[in-house]
Amino acid sequence: MEKTLIYHYTSLSHLIEIFKVGKLHTSQTEKMLKVKKPGLWFTKNSKWEHSAFKRFNDGKKEFDLNTPEEFEKYIGCARFVTNLNSLFVTFAKYKHKSKVNPLLWDKMAEIGKSKGADPSEWYATFSPLSINNLDIEIYENGEWHNLKKEGGEFDSDLFNRNLEKTFVFKKGKEMEEKMLKEYQANQPKQDSLTEDIESTPIADKNIKEEKPVKEVVVEEKPVKEVVVEKKPVKEKETKSKGIFSGIKSLFTKK
Repeated sequence: MEKTLIYHYTSLSHLIEIFKVGKLHTSQTEKMLKVKKPGLWFTKNSKWEHSAFKRFNDGKKEFDLNTPEEFEKYIGCARFVTNLNSLFVTFAKYKHKSKVNPLLWDKMAEIGKSKGADPSEWYATFSPLSINNLDIEIYENGEWHNLKKEGGEFDSDLFNRNLEKTFVFKKGKEMEEKMLKEYQANQPKQDSLTEDIESTPIADKNIKEEKPVKEVVVEEKPVKEVVVEKKPVKEKETKSKGIFSGIKSLFTKK
């Protein structure tokens, strides 16, 4: 018997969150609407599922992302792939299995059809699915590419280059850079800090170091016998100045 592939479409932004939990969960929207048995939805449409549209706001206006190309540009486009099996039910059977309100079931079909979808292609399961048992594909330049390599590892280059070209990623980087610049602008300038360090401490050191040198000179004056001994005193004074200028130069370099 020939296998039938079914697909769950999503964004790269959401794919990151799915990776964190390692599972595809049932519909959050249906949980909010108090559906007793929310579904996890797949479709037989291998090109695109029109009911998977997303409402998006770019900061200027709000609009729908209706195509894989629009997903790719703004939030990235990905899908999970598996074989149709007994865990899944058709949209018609979902109505009874989930005990959904008939009015809500009709509305789901109505919205899907208005976007160009075919509810007869929809299949639901009522339990989370581990992503380890699913293939993952990313939409890039009009084609679907497998994210998993032959060895089971993820193609990080494929994922990263598609994530980095999305509107949400670029906008996030812009905001991050703006916040960094604002933080740096609010910090004290390095030059003013250096000036403060040079002026106050060095002045104190200058006064403290010069006083002992003068005292040594005064003590040497009574020693009239040896005139030569005055030279070491001068050398000592010169060394003191050398130490002072060395300390000052350290701060000046900064």
